[in-house]
Amino acid sequence: MNNKKLKLHLYFIKSYKKNTLAVFFSFVLAFMLLSVMMVLLHTNHKVASIQDKMYYTPSDCYIESLSEKQLSYLRKDKDIVNISLTADYGQEDSDYRYNNQRLLMDKGDSSYITMMAKVIEGRLPEHYGEVVAEKWVFLNLGLEPEIGKTFTIRNNYTDKTIKVKLVGILSDMLSSKRAGLVRLYTAFESHYNGKYIAYLKFKDEDGYYPKIKSIMKELGINKKRISQCPGMEDFSGLYKTDARVTGVIIFLCMVIFYGVYRTALIARKQQYGILRAVGMKKKELLKMMLAGLYHIYIISIPFGIMAGLLISFFVIKISGDMELEIYFYNERIKFVPVIPVIQILAGTAVLTVLVGLTGYIAGKKIITGSVIELISETVTGKAGKQGIFRIRKSGGKTSTLFQMAGKYIMKDLKTSCFAVLTICLGITLFTGLAYRAGTLKTFREDTKDMNYLNGEYTVTMLGFDSVKQGVPRQDVKEIQKIKEVAVVKTASGLPIRVIDEKDRKRNSEYYDDMNRRFKKYNGYSLAGHDGSDYVFQSMIYGYNTEVLKKLQKYVASGSFNPLSIKDNEIVLLVLRMDDKNKENKFPGFYKEGTPLMQYKAGDTIKIKYRKDLETGSLQYLKFKDTDADYIYKTYKIKAVVSFSYMEDYNKTIYPMLITSDSQIQKIAPDSGIQCMYIDGKKNMDTKSQNMLEQQLINICSQNSNVIARSMIYQIEQNEMFYRKQMVYIYGIAITAFVLMMINMVNNLKYRMQTRTREICMLRAAGMSIAMVKEMMVFENTILGLTAILVALILSLPVTKYLYNISDMYAMGHSFKWDYTAFLTISSAALAICVLLSLRILKSWKVSQIAEGIGKLE
Repeated sequence: MNNKKLKLHLYFIKSYKKNTLAVFFSFVLAFMLLSVMMVLLHTNHKVASIQDKMYYTPSDCYIESLSEKQLSYLRKDKDIVNISLTADYGQEDSDYRYNNQRLLMDKGDSSYITMMAKVIEGRLPEHYGEVVAEKWVFLNLGLEPEIGKTFTIRNNYTDKTIKVKLVGILSDMLSSKRAGLVRLYTAFESHYNGKYIAYLKFKDEDGYYPKIKSIMKELGINKKRISQCPGMEDFSGLYKTDARVTGVIIFLCMVIFYGVYRTALIARKQQYGILRAVGMKKKELLKMMLAGLYHIYIISIPFGIMAGLLISFFVIKISGDMELEIYFYNERIKFVPVIPVIQILAGTAVLTVLVGLTGYIAGKKIITGSVIELISETVTGKAGKQGIFRIRKSGGKTSTLFQMAGKYIMKDLKTSCFAVLTICLGITLFTGLAYRAGTLKTFREDTKDMNYLNGEYTVTMLGFDSVKQGVPRQDVKEIQKIKEVAVVKTASGLPIRVIDEKDRKRNSEYYDDMNRRFKKYNGYSLAGHDGSDYVFQSMIYGYNTEVLKKLQKYVASGSFNPLSIKDNEIVLLVLRMDDKNKENKFPGFYKEGTPLMQYKAGDTIKIKYRKDLETGSLQYLKFKDTDADYIYKTYKIKAVVSFSYMEDYNKTIYPMLITSDSQIQKIAPDSGIQCMYIDGKKNMDTKSQNMLEQQLINICSQNSNVIARSMIYQIEQNEMFYRKQMVYIYGIAITAFVLMMINMVNNLKYRMQTRTREICMLRAAGMSIAMVKEMMVFENTILGLTAILVALILSLPVTKYLYNISDMYAMGHSFKWDYTAFLTISSAALAICVLLSLRILKSWKVSQIAEGIGKLE
C-alpha cells in the first residue's frame, strides 16, 4: 500500500506538466552551468600551462648532479612517466665556436633533445659527434642545413676541436629562438661516466610535493639540488577557483530552484490536502513529494551535463584549433577539452544534498496546517502588506491596473522576492564574469610586449661587454634600405657605473641576495667601491625614435618627448615588487608597487663611464681598474618606466638608464647595435619572409655573436594562445548570459502560468486583453527594476573583489566599475520583462476562459 502511495508522485509529474518542466529545467540549468564553467576553466588553464611549458620545459622539475646508481632508482619509480637526461658539466665543456659565432653543444638522451621539439628531418644522434639543431641555428652559423654535412667546431676554453656531423633538423623551440641561443645537441659518449641532470615528468602533477620529499629521502639529497620548473601547472590555485565558482553556481541555482519548486508546491496544495483527507499521513506525503523531486532531479543530470559539454565543446571549437604546431617529447600537442570529472561529480553531490534538504523544508512548510486549510487555501503564510498598492476607488484605469499589479506582487511576497533574487543574481553573475573577462584581456594586452616578441625579425646578442660590439651602424643602414623592411627598432648599450647614494631607499634584502648569488657564480659583485666611489654596475641604452614611442606605454611616473630627449635627460627603468601579492618574492614589470630603488621623476642620477669605453676586462667588472680615466655625468630623470621594451641581455637588476640613440652616438661614435627588432612590409608571402630572413642573417652573421632569426611563427603561436584564452573567457560570460536569459524567461513565464485561474476570472468579469497586458507590464517591470537596483548594490563589491584578486593594480589600472556590462544585461532583463508581459497565454483569451478557470495549474 505504501509503495502505491509513493508512486502517486508519477501522477503529479505527469498531470502537472508545466510544474514538472519548470523544476526539470531549473536542474538542467544548474548542471549545464556547472559543466560549462568547469570544462572551460580547466581547458583555459591547460592552454595557459602549455604556453608556459613552451617557454620553460614540459617537465615538472629537474635534479642536478645525479649518479648512475641514483638514476636507476628513478627509472624504477612508477610515478615518473618521463626522465630526460643531459650532462651536468661546466660551461667550459659545452662552449664552442664556429667561424664568428659562439655556440653551445649539449649532450643528452633522445627525450632531452626532443623535450620541446620534434625531428622534422633526418634522425636523432646515436653517437657523440652526431648533432641536430633547429634550422635557424645552422643558417646563423653560415651552414646550409643538409643532412650528412660535417664541420669542425672549436672549444672556447681548451681550444680543442671536434668534427661533428649533421644528422637531423629539429622544429623551432620558442625558449631558444627567443633568446637567440645557438645550441647543437649530441648524444652521450659511450664511455661517459660523469654526473647527470634529470628532468622529471610525474604521472600526477597534483602530488608533486609529497613525491619530491620521497625522492629526496630515497636519493639522499637536499632540496637545493631539485628545482621546480616554472611551467608546472598550479593546481592549488585552480582548485581554489573551482571551489569559488562552484559555490557561486550552486547558490544561484538553488535560489532559482527554490523559487520554482515552491511555486509548484503551492499549485498542488489542494491536491495534497485531498490526499491528507483520504488518509495519507504527513510523513508519507513528504516522502512522496521527495520521491517526485528526486525522480525529476536524476533525469535532469545527464541532460544538463551533456548540454553543458556540448556548449563548452562548441566554444572550444570556435576558438580555432591548433593549425600551428607545438611539440613536447617528439609528439605534437593536441588541444582537447579538459573534462574535470571529479569537480563536476563533487558539485553534483553537493547539489544532491541541498536539493533534498530544500525539498524537505519547502514540503514541510506547504503541508503544515489542517486538512481544511490545505484544501481551501492556495498560498501558504500571510499575504504581504499592500501598502501603496491598496486598490482605491479614486484614480483612472492605469492607476487601478498599477495597483492591481502591485497587489499581486505583495500577495505572495516570497514568490516575488525569489523572482527578484533570480533576476538580480543573473545580472550580478554576468556583470562579474564580464568584468573578469575585461581584466584578463587588459592584462594580456599589457603583457603582450613582455614576451619579447616585439618584432617579426629579431637580431640580438647573448651578451656583450662593450658598446662597440654588435651590428655596425653601416650594416643597420643597409638593412633599412632593404625594400621588404618597413620598421627597424634599435638599441645600443653602454656599460656604466652609477654613483650609489647610500641614503637612497631600496630593497636591500633583494640586492644583497642577488649580489651574493652573482659573486658565487661569477666571482664578482654588481656593487662595491671602485677606489673612488661607491657604485653599482648598470647600462645606458640608446633607443631610436620608433622604440622610444613604444616605451611611452610603460611610463609609471613623469613624462618624456620621444622626439627630443636632451643631453642631460634620462628615462629610468626601475623594477617593482607586487604589493598586492605578498607571496610573490620577485620584482617585475609593474607600474604600481614598491620600487627596488626609490627613484622618481624629477630626481637626478649621477653616473660615470670609462673615457676609452673599454669595459670588457675582468679588471673593470671587479672594480679594479683604478688607473682608468672616467667621465662623470649627471642626468635629470624625466620619467620612470616599468618595462624596457628592448630586451636587456645583460639582465641588469639595478635601475637601467635609457636615452636616445643620438646621445649614445655622441658618447661612442663607433658604437654597435646589440638588439634590433625588424618588421617587414604587410601582406608578404612566406617566400618573401624567408628571403628577408636569409638577407638579415647574411648581413648580421658577419659580426661575432650576433644572431638573426624570424619570429613570425612564434608571434602567430603567441597570438593563437591569446585568441583561445579570450574566446574561453568570453565564452564563459556569454554562456552565463544566455543561460540566465533563458532561466529568466522561464521563471517569469511560469509565474504568469500559475496565475491562469485568477486572470481568467478577471477576464470573465470583463477585463480586456489590453488591460491584462498593461497590468502584467506594470508587475514585471516593478520586479525587473527592483532586481536591477539590488543587482547594482551587489555588483559593486563583487567587481571590487575581482579587481583586488587581479593584476590590474600592479599594472597601473585603477578600479573602474563595468557600467557597460551592467547596463547591457539590465536593459536585456528589463526588455524581457516587458516583452513577456505582452505575450498573453492562449488560456487567457475568450475561448479559453472557462477551461482556464478549471485548470489544475
